[in-house]
Amino acid sequence: MSGQARAVMANIEEEEMETKETGMKQDIFLDGESVDLKRTDGESWVHALDRLLLQIPSGRTLSGVLLNGMPAARPEIEKLETGDSFRLEVRTDSLEVLLKEVLTDLVAHLDSLMVVFQEIGNNLRRGNLQAVFAPRDKNQPDGGVYMQGLEGMVAAQVLVEEIGRIETQSGHDSFRVSFIEETDRIESLLNGMLKAQESQDWILLADLVEYEILPVLQRGRVKTSRALGIVLESWRKGNLVVA
Repeated sequence: MSGQARAVMANIEEEEMETKETGMKQDIFLDGESVDLKRTDGESWVHALDRLLLQIPSGRTLSGVLLNGMPAARPEIEKLETGDSFRLEVRTDSLEVLLKEVLTDLVAHLDSLMVVFQEIGNNLRRGNLQAVFAPRDKNQPDGGVYMQGLEGMVAAQVLVEEIGRIETQSGHDSFRVSFIEETDRIESLLNGMLKAQESQDWILLADLVEYEILPVLQRGRVKTSRALGIVLESWRKGNLVVA
């Protein structure tokens, strides 16, 4: 054994002895299974955790890290000292399960978003600006249903980005939906809607909502639903249980 290896082993034994003497417990789990995570000489717990994350099996992705039962990020892990007592839990999710969940969420979100923008367009045509821009109750933010629609567009794009992340990790891009392909178009439409609102051109704003935004949402909904169908069919063929 080399001198460096002996030093590493001595450091590990010293840590174990210190833990036993002080009664400190350092429990580390990966998906409920206890892990014997030993630190090398001078290594911090956060770097040891990075090594553990490299052991996540193919087809799974990190879903969260808990420190003493509470969600934790790198800053909390970095504060851990050698003699601290703690319980560190690393949790992962199946990429297939996560993809199915996000696609399901996106289909439902696009359905509700199309209803919102249809309502916006109808009220703009009638000149009912109160129904478009005024909050329905005191707990709603300023901007009313119109702001709800804009925020919903942002939320939809976040879900699409999550789908893209899952695709990258799983090594394929067969579930790409139209929001990704039309990002520049969406930004242009949102800018046009803002200008129409500022100039109080409600007919133009209604046209943008009904003839531009709604078709984008409809295309996204069709492609997302198709992608979800592919995932579910793949599960059936693999004799997997689909919730």
